[in-house]
Amino acid sequence: MEAFGPIMLLLLKAEQEEQRKIKRPKRRKELKVVLPQKPKPKPKPPPAPTRKQQVLGVRRPRIFRERTGLEGMTDEEVVERYHLPKGAIMDLYELIRVDIDPLTQRSHAIPGMVKLLNCLHFFTSGSFQTKASAVGGVSQSTFSRFLVPVIQALKKHVHLFIGFPTNKSGWQSLKRGFYQIAGLPHVIGAVDCTHVALSAPHEREEIYRNKKGYHSVNVQIIADSDCKILSLFSAFPGSANESFILRQSSVYEGFESGKIGGGWLVGGSFYTCLPWLLTPVTEPSTDADKLYNEAQSRTCSVMEKTFKLLKTRFKCLNKSGGGLQYDPTKVSDIIVACCILHNIAVQHNVPADFIVEKSRKLAKMPDTEPEHSESAQAVRSRIIKNYFS
Repeated sequence: MEAFGPIMLLLLKAEQEEQRKIKRPKRRKELKVVLPQKPKPKPKPPPAPTRKQQVLGVRRPRIFRERTGLEGMTDEEVVERYHLPKGAIMDLYELIRVDIDPLTQRSHAIPGMVKLLNCLHFFTSGSFQTKASAVGGVSQSTFSRFLVPVIQALKKHVHLFIGFPTNKSGWQSLKRGFYQIAGLPHVIGAVDCTHVALSAPHEREEIYRNKKGYHSVNVQIIADSDCKILSLFSAFPGSANESFILRQSSVYEGFESGKIGGGWLVGGSFYTCLPWLLTPVTEPSTDADKLYNEAQSRTCSVMEKTFKLLKTRFKCLNKSGGGLQYDPTKVSDIIVACCILHNIAVQHNVPADFIVEKSRKLAKMPDTEPEHSESAQAVRSRIIKNYFS
């Protein structure tokens, strides 16, 4: 047994192993359940880069318009276009050329004379900048750039052209001029206000709307018998009344303080009668009152003629042109510039469509100096009694 024991053991193990294989079931392979998946969308191909069509052109050459000048124009043509004689324009240019001549020496820099003539044409024509600049030979943007410097150059010399006389002979000349109109003695100026239309401002628009319903700047002017402007106050909106503007002016302070004296101003019935300001009698009761009112009205008519002449010469100030398309400050500066040019025209006797009628049959103007120490009513009553009774 011992000899065959190991062999039998091996056989037994082999048999047991075969039986075990028969009895043990084969392990089933686990089936994986694969759920159907939606097919993934194919990614869209990126759009093909669009190339901007590049225009490789030649640089556009600058166009230089033919610029305005006085050469080749007759004296009549110059006055017709600019409302100033050629000599007056040359003198004005020499006065302000240091402020308006170009600082550069480039061949196409705009000369100071061209700038001045373009501005003069704008003032006199009343056209908007586009048309004025086209006539003057410069672009609209260029015209906009030099308009303000030219105006400021003119304003620097305002006291050379606008102001009361500085000597006794000048004051006497003022009085004689007014006395020849209607026999009212010792008048040294007529005062009134006029409206210059402008586009509605962005700020405080309501105060620039005047009684007539449009937006404006209310301008106070004092003129002599020849329609020359002696005083100018152009800083108030259209809603301000005449008496209020007068009280804010330096003229009012000058008369009240005694710095200005020796005569009277004349004004309309909307002003308050003052010792130095003669206004009409509200309810005339005597023939003398009526004669005074007539003389006072004829003397005041100087202002109506001055405004008509100013706005005829410089149509940019005329409401018929649609109003100035600038802010109130710039409009005020344009008014000052036009008044300076107006006085230059008066000084050079530029012909107007009308003249101020004066009487040559009046007696010599009285030499007695007027008194301002009395009350306003007393001063006016004394004038009526002495000169119209």
